[in-house]
Amino acid sequence: MPRPTTTLILGAGFGGLTVARTLRPLLPPDHRIVLIDRSVTFTPGAAYPWVMRGEADLASFARDVRSLLPGGVEFVEGAIEEIDGDHGRVSTSSGAFSGDHLVIALGAEADMTALPGLADGAHTFFTADGADRAAGAVRDFAGGDLVILVTRTPFKCPPVPYEVAMTLHADFMERDILGATRMHVYTAEPGPMTAAGPEMSALVRGEIEKRGIAYHPAVKAAALDAARREIAFEDGTRAHYDLVLAIPPHHAPRVVLDSGLANASGWIPVNPHTLEVADREGPFALFAIGDITHLPLPGAFNPRMPLTLPKAGVFAAAEGRAVAHGIASRVARASAGATTFEGTGFCGGMAWRADGSFFDLPHPVMRREAPSAARLHEKQAWVRGLP
Repeated sequence: MPRPTTTLILGAGFGGLTVARTLRPLLPPDHRIVLIDRSVTFTPGAAYPWVMRGEADLASFARDVRSLLPGGVEFVEGAIEEIDGDHGRVSTSSGAFSGDHLVIALGAEADMTALPGLADGAHTFFTADGADRAAGAVRDFAGGDLVILVTRTPFKCPPVPYEVAMTLHADFMERDILGATRMHVYTAEPGPMTAAGPEMSALVRGEIEKRGIAYHPAVKAAALDAARREIAFEDGTRAHYDLVLAIPPHHAPRVVLDSGLANASGWIPVNPHTLEVADREGPFALFAIGDITHLPLPGAFNPRMPLTLPKAGVFAAAEGRAVAHGIASRVARASAGATTFEGTGFCGGMAWRADGSFFDLPHPVMRREAPSAARLHEKQAWVRGLP
């Protein structure tokens, strides 16, 4: 019989929860599984745009993490203060822990303070509190220049700026303020959803522009001037706004940066199939999954524009399942499923979906389905549950 082991999982988002839920039935009960997060509440980020539009409230999506875990998984509420990947040790505000397997699933932080004037001049729907505050601003908006601003890449859930633009367009039409509104999307991206390829990118851009929403790609915001209601861009141009809904710069949590596990990208490099942290040696199994990772894709649509796997909950969950089965295989030869991540997943807006194979060569392959009410209901069900 294998000796009892301990698996530490840092972060109770889609990825961390999926590791814990998948791994527990694969291991004998004497193998310890500990999930650590600073919050006891799980609220899926995919719900934030609905909250911002006044379609739902945060409380209706919030779940107690403990209610999502099977028996035999320990939950610790505490902030991660230090990660020692070489020795499998973690320091938290609730004490120190050590394990045989360490899974880092701490996600990406959306930082409104990372750009001068952004916190004062803009709202965001990329945090729970931000979405709640933005709901009031959107409700009170009566016309003028509305700007959806993608400040930097990468960011979580690449379709969401365009989903928000199109749904707000429909909302403003229903409220009869569309004629008094000028909508703009300014983005640091060269085009919408570049990892999905030029066909999908052109489709999304076409949907934006046929609604009369002005699209401004490949521009980086330098600062916001709340007094003048202006956005200054790095190329010297400026744009007026009456309301800005911003996707702020994303970065890894400070504890990850301090751990030395991130590379020059600012994220943790991993083996694309096993999700083991790359470029390290040691006796402890160390994994990273979800938005915290840097995962270059093997193919590209343009050799001068390398691609990375998009940051999205669907990939975090798929990676979590692969890691859970990989750990079970190491420990007890008990894995009953795939032990590798194959780079497949989906992305979608309010009523359409595209399934992608992101590890395919010579470039990722996307298969788009026609928009439908069924797809909208499918997305709502996915957000309210767990993969």
